[in-house]
Amino acid sequence: MTIHSPHARIYEKPVDRLDYYYQAIHTTILSKQNAVSGLIPASVAITTHGDYTDAWVRDNVYSIYAVYGLALAYRRIDNDTGRAFELEHAVVKLMRALLFAMMRQADKVENFKKTQSLEHSLHAKYNTNNGETVVGDFDWGHLQIDATSLFLLALADMTTSGLTIIYTQDEVDFVQNLVFYIERAYRTPDYGIWERGNKSNHGQPELNSSSIGMALAALRAINGINLFGARGGPSSVIHVLPDELTRNSTTLHSFLPRESNSKEIDGSVLSIIGFPAFAVSDQDLIRRSKQEAKDKLEGKYGWKRFLRDGHQTVLEDTTRLHYDLNELKIFEKIESEWPLFFTYLVLEGLMTGNLDQAREYRRKLEPLVIDSLTMQPVSMSSAPVSPGALSYSSGSSSFMSHHSSNNNNSIPLLAELYYVPAEHIDAEKENPHSQPRLPNDNVPLVWALSLYFLGCLIEEDLLSPSEVDPLGRRFTANKVARQHIVQIVLLSEDAALQSTLSMYGLETQTLEEITSNITVLHPRTLAEVYAGLGRNAKMGLSGRPKRPVGVLGTSRLYRIQGQLYAFTPHFMDNEEFYLNADPDYLVSAFESELSFTSANWFYPGRPTMVVVLTHALLGSMQNQLQDSESYPLSMAQPDRSKKNLLNFFMNLRCGDCSGVRVRLCRLTESVNTSNIESLDFLVNQPEWENILVMANRSANRRRRRSIHRKLAYDEGETQANTPRTPGTKTPSSRRHNTAFHGKSLASPLDRLNQESYFDQISTALAQLEADAGEPRFKLKDPENVSLARKTVAHADSPSSNNNVARITELDTSASSSSPSVIGNAGISSVSDDQQVLSESPLASDMLSLVLGDPSQFQQAVESLVASVNLYDQIDLLQYLVSCKSLDFYVSELEATLNELLEEVYLKSMRLQYWSIARQAAGLLRKLVPSLTINITDLVIRQKQVSIGSGPQEYLLSMPTGPDALRKMISEHCNDDVREGPVVQEIILYLGSFIRTAPHIFDGILRLRTHYIIIALREEISRINGCDEEEAVEHLMQLSPFELKSLLGTILSGPSLCDATTSDIVVRDKPGGFMMLSLPPAVSSMTSISNMTNNSTTVIESADKNILVRVQSAGFSSGNFARVEINGNTMHATSRGVHVWAITHDGAHSSGNDSSANKLLLERASFDTHISVEESRSFKRFIDWLPAGTTVIIAVKDDFIEHLDQSGIEALKSLGSTKIKQVGYRDSYVLISEKGKCLL
Repeated sequence: MTIHSPHARIYEKPVDRLDYYYQAIHTTILSKQNAVSGLIPASVAITTHGDYTDAWVRDNVYSIYAVYGLALAYRRIDNDTGRAFELEHAVVKLMRALLFAMMRQADKVENFKKTQSLEHSLHAKYNTNNGETVVGDFDWGHLQIDATSLFLLALADMTTSGLTIIYTQDEVDFVQNLVFYIERAYRTPDYGIWERGNKSNHGQPELNSSSIGMALAALRAINGINLFGARGGPSSVIHVLPDELTRNSTTLHSFLPRESNSKEIDGSVLSIIGFPAFAVSDQDLIRRSKQEAKDKLEGKYGWKRFLRDGHQTVLEDTTRLHYDLNELKIFEKIESEWPLFFTYLVLEGLMTGNLDQAREYRRKLEPLVIDSLTMQPVSMSSAPVSPGALSYSSGSSSFMSHHSSNNNNSIPLLAELYYVPAEHIDAEKENPHSQPRLPNDNVPLVWALSLYFLGCLIEEDLLSPSEVDPLGRRFTANKVARQHIVQIVLLSEDAALQSTLSMYGLETQTLEEITSNITVLHPRTLAEVYAGLGRNAKMGLSGRPKRPVGVLGTSRLYRIQGQLYAFTPHFMDNEEFYLNADPDYLVSAFESELSFTSANWFYPGRPTMVVVLTHALLGSMQNQLQDSESYPLSMAQPDRSKKNLLNFFMNLRCGDCSGVRVRLCRLTESVNTSNIESLDFLVNQPEWENILVMANRSANRRRRRSIHRKLAYDEGETQANTPRTPGTKTPSSRRHNTAFHGKSLASPLDRLNQESYFDQISTALAQLEADAGEPRFKLKDPENVSLARKTVAHADSPSSNNNVARITELDTSASSSSPSVIGNAGISSVSDDQQVLSESPLASDMLSLVLGDPSQFQQAVESLVASVNLYDQIDLLQYLVSCKSLDFYVSELEATLNELLEEVYLKSMRLQYWSIARQAAGLLRKLVPSLTINITDLVIRQKQVSIGSGPQEYLLSMPTGPDALRKMISEHCNDDVREGPVVQEIILYLGSFIRTAPHIFDGILRLRTHYIIIALREEISRINGCDEEEAVEHLMQLSPFELKSLLGTILSGPSLCDATTSDIVVRDKPGGFMMLSLPPAVSSMTSISNMTNNSTTVIESADKNILVRVQSAGFSSGNFARVEINGNTMHATSRGVHVWAITHDGAHSSGNDSSANKLLLERASFDTHISVEESRSFKRFIDWLPAGTTVIIAVKDDFIEHLDQSGIEALKSLGSTKIKQVGYRDSYVLISEKGKCLL
């Protein structure tokens, strides 16, 4: 790949050309390298715009690239007269000088790994003479991720090419910590390549795509590099975790072609789509980014850095650092143009084989070259460089061909930039690119000149692209994307579970059955192991922070000294947050992680997921075989959800999961096709044999931290006091008032101020029931309606700042039109001067608690000791925590408040009491591990996220660290302790939606979480015809998966929220309703039959037409089943019989319930292939359905294996006449009205 140029014919010997370049590079670059420190100043100029004699990290690395390239070129010839050695060690000297300058700030690296704070960032420039800092921590925009990344990128290239830059283990450890320093670039706002952050230069850092791209390239390049070269061992290898690579990559590809929130496009994009980073793998994205930048930024003299860039224009006020926001407009169309960007484009063309691009920009660059003898551009005499005077030569190196042969003392130089003189400002604004420009005083810009020389060396075939890029980054965009098969290894925690799963047809291994040389460990153990990577006591470096290792990291096997280790995936661990305790959400997460792993796997071999199935995860399988005789199924949802989880694992046997190819296998079978990573870096650490053992013990200890129960628990008592949710067919008894009412989530016409509400409350007050020998406590309610209204009205006022906790029990004998509620422990607000209500006749059985008032602390502790109800326990703990710290030791229970909260939290997760889990998570200030990642996914797509409301609302327009988020949520979501966890869930779901369905966010600029919660509440209230408090209780009782589904519904568009079309609702798990829309009138009924069974039926009900389409495909025709009701499609996700039952709601709705006369949809599935009990459960479900119910049945895969006579009779009772003709894995559908067959 050679561009033939005139000067190439003049010098027949390459050594002569190399000698010329040696003289030019020595004169312009090496002569400025400090003899003591080894650093190079950015320039020799000191102007009003700055002192360029300091050594910038970025400029030094770019400046030495020409020296590095020339050293590689000299390696080609035999008689190099020692110049190759000299040049190579000049490179080594500079790189080590930068290394030492950064090592002096090792404390900053250590702190930055944990805080990502500006004050803990490495300095961006140093004193050229001694490598010391030159400005204070807050006197410059030091946080420049791209500069540190460029250093690591060059270090990887140079080490691979044979240079030895790193000498000691201390230096290796520091470089490893630099990897940890940059690996979270995807969520670290910095000042960027131009050191100014926001375009207005107000010192506000931003997330910059150029920084993310350079960090990504550096991480890819240095991963697996042995810094000691061929003579190194395992301890000198640099490790990069794959999940950090992937997060940076996905963020970059989502961000481009935009540079940041304030800079829609930037010339720095050239450094990441081309040389030196080559970070983008999407060819179309490279083309679009380059074309957009070219259209908006390219001029005759180079490219603008970004639009409205005032740097070094004649209109810039140099007396102040920052611009006024309205000032940027005056720089429009007169921005300075930088020849630097032409050198990037020449190099990219040469490196990628795009020779037309290389020639084009070589021609554009040559007229801008300044002759060192005349200090004038080659195309001018004494006047400013005029666009019309720029003559592009036909040769590709006109300066070299005309000057280097005739006068070796003439050296090409490049100015930093060209600006519009003051007298031409108005004309340039009127007609852009029409006026002549002048170079500034910073000549040469060594950074630009170095890239220019490097391009000349490659162009003249003195150096090849493979020598400059030994790691082959330039081929990133040419790699063919592959879909990988994900290997899944299922293990049972004991033989009993293995036997039960085997009965279901799911073959697993126990941990004891795995061969002796493979050990399966908890994912936290891997984080503990990597915490030792880069640890160095002499420099105070602790190694990798103990952050969770992502799914790509745990999908590899690990070897140390011949022993193999496998780690379970972290997303299956529900101990950090309650989301994965929901089996349905876990199925969704598992599918998402499988898709992510398959799409982003880049290692040799296949990813291997090792999943340990436990009794806690799957529930009591034997109990699931014996379903309750009473329905609806919504009353026994935990078991149903866990059965869905079991079905999910069984469906993996077919080899496909939502389009991802999977393979179930034994662990020993997967070893040969897995990727195996070495952990031998542990060998050099003291007592390395115990590190894995102790780390696993620590992880297991955390998992068992709540095994010693301190609090009593009665399942019946807790279930009986579960808050009523709208639409529940069987009356429940408890209502939890810890709701978003009053000022928090109330509408302008709050129902708390309506007369009927207080009439209902006053009617519902009842006598306290006490268990024998076990006192029950309650909080006092208002004695009369007027006082109660006064209390609530005062709570709405801004002066309300004190909380009163009340433990209340309400009578179940209230009228049917009022809420049926008992056994309450709730929180509401009253003012400081509000008098505590006088005691009722039941004063001896009542306990009045004021949050923050410790006067009743001991009585609350005694109540907690006696309590067996999770709802009472969590509310009592909330009061105790308001009086004491979480570390307070409760001697009566021999535990701290934190341990007691953790116990309630763990119980509520396992028993799926979601409101309690959210309340406990809020009190413990738990944080979703991936919250920052999801906020990043939103803000890089220009979606602002707000937390809190009113004066407490805080707007997020850039990624924020976990500690700051935890504090922010605690401070801004304090009206209800459950609001914080719900806000985290919403952000998590919004991030998921914007990755998978970005179109639903079209037109949305700001996502206000508080008002999203209000929208969810109003949707539940409208659909179910309940008041706001009931709706909020319903919302809090929703499982994570249901909350995500509901959020998806309200984001899907206004048509789904049209009250005139919402006459069909789906009963969800807590007993409330979700909505389906009703399309325009349907006039015909059709029936189709082919390879699949299809049915379309119009049902007349409640003066409405319901269009039902159902389809089932046999195994050979696609193996699926789905039903469409009025355009709303629902898919069968598991094997067996799937039933959709439509009933009229009039019999189950109160007179004032707006859901009356609507159609309810019940859903159920039965895997009659697995067991006869499933067939009997199907029969019980059909028997439970009332007469007149429309029943829709579709089957997927096989369902006849264990369909016994009871199941057959159930189908016959619905009018089936052909059930006995159905064969193995046949298709089958049925639409029937119970008591009357429709089809």
